Amino acid sequence: MKDILVGVNYFAGWWPENPNKWQRHKSSQTTEAGKDWRPEFQERVPLLGCFNDQQTMDKEIKSAANYGVNFFPILWYYNDPDSEREPNSSLLNNGVKNFANSKNSSMMSFFIEFCNHPPFEVTTEQQWQECLEEWIEYFKHPSYLKVGDRVVFKIHGADFFVEQNGDIGTCEKLIDSLRKACKDATGCDMVIGGGVLSLNRIEEKSDIANLFDFTCTYMDVPLHKQIEQDYPYEMLADLCRTARYNHCVDAIPYMPYMPGGWCPRPWPDQRAFYELPNRRQWSAELRRMKQDLLAMPNLGLPMPDGSIQPAFTCYAWNEFGEGGIIAPTQRYGYMKLEEIKAIFG
Repeated sequence: MKDILVGVNYFAGWWPENPNKWQRHKSSQTTEAGKDWRPEFQERVPLLGCFNDQQTMDKEIKSAANYGVNFFPILWYYNDPDSEREPNSSLLNNGVKNFANSKNSSMMSFFIEFCNHPPFEVTTEQQWQECLEEWIEYFKHPSYLKVGDRVVFKIHGADFFVEQNGDIGTCEKLIDSLRKACKDATGCDMVIGGGVLSLNRIEEKSDIANLFDFTCTYMDVPLHKQIEQDYPYEMLADLCRTARYNHCVDAIPYMPYMPGGWCPRPWPDQRAFYELPNRRQWSAELRRMKQDLLAMPNLGLPMPDGSIQPAFTCYAWNEFGEGGIIAPTQRYGYMKLEEIKAIFG
């Protein structure tokens, strides 16, 4: 394995069917509900394709791999077999399907991040079994990420998982059934992560420490008041640095995150907006991440012998609406990927 593994989170929420996420969610001062917001934010329009189809995924894998990205954690959502939890939400899992079917899948790895936030929670044994049956087929894929010959998997919200299942005993039963199903199907053990926020501390006696093998953060945003202007990117980056310092002494390992940006102006959001990083800012934060991963304890993915495989994730390949963007776009081109390659190889 590389000295440091680089992951980029992948959100497959982009489809041509209406309603879709290239449309304004509701009316605003500048745009009517349902209107395509891309003309107003042309700098965010991706160069490799605007929709999560097979052709786009093939190009994305090739580009990511050629610039030093090792894996995509791909968001996966549960929908009831006979109904969708949200309009067109059955299309959200096209990312995993397209990666598995890609002619370029051997160039890098992927793993499933079970996105369990409402309204996509799984609350019955039958629903959990349906999830297992689909996940297991992906675990068998030759490009599914393994670290120390263990299958990597993440539950998006660790606290949500505990709350949704009511008690720690039920959570343990579900996690044990996941581990057993993977072992029976692949012969491999698992390393299972749970999503936490930057400032959460994971103590030895906590439910999260007892349920999961590691934690990580998809994305986190400082609690600044929303104002007309964008706050500096450094304020956003400071929180992810704080997360590393906070979690490096947790009871279980923490795989840190790097924010590619946060500025959800195309969508309604009550949180603060931040400037998207320029090359200098992005490079500086990647270098700080590298230094911390090599110097600080407990950061990365746990190995069977108790050591740590240094690894981090970037938010995100394609959160175009929220501003978490690593994929090449009309304004920024391949800048973020170029810096990843320059620093991590």
